[in-house]
Amino acid sequence: MLKLLHINRKNKGFVLSYVSILSMVLLGYLFMIAMRVEGYQPEIYERGYMYFMAVSFLLATMILPLWEIKENDYLKGFVDLLFFTFSIIPLVLILLMVGQISKAHMVLPLLIQILWGIVILSMKNLLNGFKLHSTLRAFSLVIFNFFVLIFSTIYLFFYSQYANLVITTIFDKDIPNMFFLNPLVSLTGILYEQMGGGNQMGNTPLIICFVFWGIISSSMIYLSSRRSKDQGV
Repeated sequence: MLKLLHINRKNKGFVLSYVSILSMVLLGYLFMIAMRVEGYQPEIYERGYMYFMAVSFLLATMILPLWEIKENDYLKGFVDLLFFTFSIIPLVLILLMVGQISKAHMVLPLLIQILWGIVILSMKNLLNGFKLHSTLRAFSLVIFNFFVLIFSTIYLFFYSQYANLVITTIFDKDIPNMFFLNPLVSLTGILYEQMGGGNQMGNTPLIICFVFWGIISSSMIYLSSRRSKDQGV
């Protein structure tokens, strides 16, 4: 049990860096923006909460490809991922309490981050089984993240312009379902809805995102396990 909870020195450094950067982001927002406004204005803190959760997701996406994992030790990898993700809960709670925002709001964004973390670590574990240079494996993860998160978001923007879509909310019924495979779009939609924005699709975007990436990560875990058995590992 203690071995399961142990995190090596390099990964502890990643957690410390993650929390430190987000702490500076939070303090910067509170002192440079929120504290300068006279009186309590909830929209200031709601906007800060949205920005903070989006930044934490993107920062985690940049750090997790560097995370050290033990090949095919999925339980240890999952426990490490939970520790990494939950390390920012105190910071989120500070923002929610100061802004008088429901603490339950942070559950879904953190679940999306955990889902994406599982995908990243599963892919890294799968790539570790190939005889590729470490730089090439890291580059493959960067390209994967770029196309799923950034390129598809840019494509959504140009698609909406070309198709002359009148989009009034992120979870808009006129947006094709395939765009919600992008966890960043789904995360932004959830945050927007939590802060009073509209939702024309109900839980469909989340179901699409979780089911698709759940199948993808399970497939990668299966392929890694099958390869290890074939190699007698």
